[in-house]
Amino acid sequence: MKRIIKITGIISMIFVLSCEANDPLSFYGGGELVERIEEAWSVFRDGHFDSALAIFDSTLIDAETIMLEDPNANLIRSTLGDIHTGIGWCNLRLLHAETAREHFIISQGYELYSFGTSVGLMTAYYELGTGFPIDSTVVDSAIQIGHWIFSSGMPEEFEYNQSINVDDVRLLMAKSYFSKGDLSDNDTEKAGALYWILQLDPEYVYLDAADPFTWNLYDNGEQDYDSFGEAILMIILELEKDVFPA
Repeated sequence: MKRIIKITGIISMIFVLSCEANDPLSFYGGGELVERIEEAWSVFRDGHFDSALAIFDSTLIDAETIMLEDPNANLIRSTLGDIHTGIGWCNLRLLHAETAREHFIISQGYELYSFGTSVGLMTAYYELGTGFPIDSTVVDSAIQIGHWIFSSGMPEEFEYNQSINVDDVRLLMAKSYFSKGDLSDNDTEKAGALYWILQLDPEYVYLDAADPFTWNLYDNGEQDYDSFGEAILMIILELEKDVFPA
């Protein structure tokens, strides 16, 4: 009888340890790290980007310490990706695009198919490429990431901030092509500012680069703008009011 009880106890202990080994909330202090990441994102969503960044930075230090103690702590490696993504987004909002890009690239090393990381990296490239003068090569990097997001089958919104979703990507694509001077509606290559505007709002289908009377916001049959490019720009600005700016 005692032997049966002992065996049962051993089996129970193995089961508990097995569960804990696969539970990020109980693995090498993972629970505390996850809670702090969620706290940082809550602060981020409230618009306190400096405070959120401070939480992410301190959490990163603790996570890296755990990694030094146990390089095989795979669950902590996954957590590191989330932390670097958070640091990246905070830096984006604080207009530090170069630093943001660095952290998004690090995060992709931990988790390649992260929507939030991919959109963040795309945004960083867009910001870095659309200064003065325009760096088309850098903008092309943003466009390539945008196409990859849609072809990769990754989720269509960011788990930590659902307001960051595929509409942000579509808007960024329109802005990126506009910055390169490509105003087209190229359905074959899924390219051009107008193409991506129509992916966001098909009501602008009336626009025609060859017909000045379509160069307006509301299809009113009047020429509101002096060029097709000006009309496209005003539509992008209008769409930004409805899409969370990435």
